[in-house]
Amino acid sequence: MRVQCPGCGAGFALPDEKMPEGRSFRILCPKCKGPIEIGAREPVQEKVGTEAFMSPAVGGFEEDGLDFANAIDAVEEGVKTALLCVANIKKADKMAQALQELDFWVVHASRSGLALGKLHHNNYDLIVLEDDFDSAKASANLVLHHVQLLPMHVRRQFYLCLLSETMPTLDAMLAFRLGVNMILNVQNLDKAKVILARAMKEFRTFYSFFNAELAKKHG
Repeated sequence: MRVQCPGCGAGFALPDEKMPEGRSFRILCPKCKGPIEIGAREPVQEKVGTEAFMSPAVGGFEEDGLDFANAIDAVEEGVKTALLCVANIKKADKMAQALQELDFWVVHASRSGLALGKLHHNNYDLIVLEDDFDSAKASANLVLHHVQLLPMHVRRQFYLCLLSETMPTLDAMLAFRLGVNMILNVQNLDKAKVILARAMKEFRTFYSFFNAELAKKHG
């Protein structure tokens, strides 16, 4: 669905399949931050075989409880997006600055319910997630559990950086075991821009080669 801000005139697209059915909602313009009212969308019959982006593993999450003004991002086409799942404000600000210097449009979620809602309604190029995000320990991290259970074709669409107080930066074997693309220790936040730029470049190069080989195989 194409949307135009009545205030500044900026145009952008919202994915129809991510919009709530049968009710109106409000989003904020990504440029002027003015409110935009979106009318109710008629319910559509669910297609057989389609896969929901929300995993059943995130028990206790109710879509009806979402605030759609916060859950749906309004971003201009072609803009790189990053979801920052960091509860600590100082760490979040430091990471957000690094991501903005890498030309990412940054969305901050400070609790797991909002983060899961964001993942349900939007697609991101990069996710930065605290290993103990909104939980007493890493094993109770609902967002990490959700990502680990995503189908592989969905999981490949974004780069996942796990922010940790204890695990070493760029430990490839540990990252593989946890189902993330890389680990960044908080002691290296000052180097986040350089580390992420290099790691994501290698990621894009690898998957461009992978997708090309896959196309040859099925072509």
